[in-house]
Amino acid sequence: MATKFEDGKPIASQNTQESEVLCLQRGDHPGMSLMLVPQDGNNYLTWSMAVRLVLGAKLKLGFIDGKCERPTANSDNFEQWQRVEYMVVSWLLNSIRKDIAEAFIYTTSARDKWLELEARFGESNAPLLYQIQREISALLKVICQ
Repeated sequence: MATKFEDGKPIASQNTQESEVLCLQRGDHPGMSLMLVPQDGNNYLTWSMAVRLVLGAKLKLGFIDGKCERPTANSDNFEQWQRVEYMVVSWLLNSIRKDIAEAFIYTTSARDKWLELEARFGESNAPLLYQIQREISALLKVICQ
């Protein structure tokens, strides 16, 4: 269920965790990486599962799965929501190999970045990657002979 806001505040009837979505912890900072091994274009499935686990533990998964909706710009919580959104975007960019991250710097939201990463590196590209790797291997065999 998406986090809903009334007068810029999370609706009180929703569970306590949803009000904590907009809180950052003392150790949270923009330079932090979510992963020890960055997304390198070949490890998307493992990387994406690990990122989801980390963001879930931090109660920030809603920023990439679309469940934490952007409040209206004039709501009381907009600035706090935007602050957390920027933090999640920073974490995602820091968890991607630098040359790959450059291609995603201009997507506007954490959700958009997540969907773009999935489109480029998700399961649907696995057969294409396999085919390209086989062709490279075949070419290397020819060159080495």
